[in-house]
Amino acid sequence: MLLTVVKNSIRTIFMVRQPRELPPPGPKPAFGSTIVLGRLKIQLLMAIDYEQWDWLTDKGWRTMEVRNNRRRYYKVPRKAVSRLLHATPDERDDIHQQILDHRYDKSRLC
Repeated sequence: MLLTVVKNSIRTIFMVRQPRELPPPGPKPAFGSTIVLGRLKIQLLMAIDYEQWDWLTDKGWRTMEVRNNRRRYYKVPRKAVSRLLHATPDERDDIHQQILDHRYDKSRLC
């Protein structure tokens, strides 16, 4: 355990860690799927159409495919997700930017 902590600290100090590249967009996610962008996570509690999925992938959102993912994400509130997915194409960019700019507190980290 201590050895792992020391190894991780050394990797961080010497910048051995490389940021992951954005994976290619996959197929449209099903109802209940989770999508992520950076440290943000959205659970799709409503079906989305192909146009919405294309827009989300253009913004960098991808499906989370790793089952044993140890990363911690900030969960975007359901109201914000609902507003984003029900918005007209003109309003979408503004709502998306508000979601990205919002300062999430530690209670939303999961």
